[in-house]
Amino acid sequence: MIEKSIVSNRSATLAEVAEVLEKRKGEGELGFEQQTTLAYAQKYAKLSKKKAAELIEELQKMDKIKPVVAVKIADILPKNADQLRLIFANERYSLTSAEIEEVLKIVKKYV
Repeated sequence: MIEKSIVSNRSATLAEVAEVLEKRKGEGELGFEQQTTLAYAQKYAKLSKKKAAELIEELQKMDKIKPVVAVKIADILPKNADQLRLIFANERYSLTSAEIEEVLKIVKKYV
């Protein structure tokens, strides 16, 4: 039996997921779940891995945005305040109108 352990735990963008699964596909056949995930990641990843990383880094400069939320924003690329508020619906905090506008300006640069 192969022992596996978690080395680290962090959120990944769809572009990163697609890249990892493409590498694994080159090493051997993917399972059904991995194939489905790869197809989803390729279809819905809107930014390249590099651009997504830049966007996440810029979003994290704001105090209120956690890495998990920044990844969600990079994957979804909200176009308006309502879409952005939905991303923050499960968080214990919300953004002010000025902060929402700032996030949307940042996102617009990468679309």
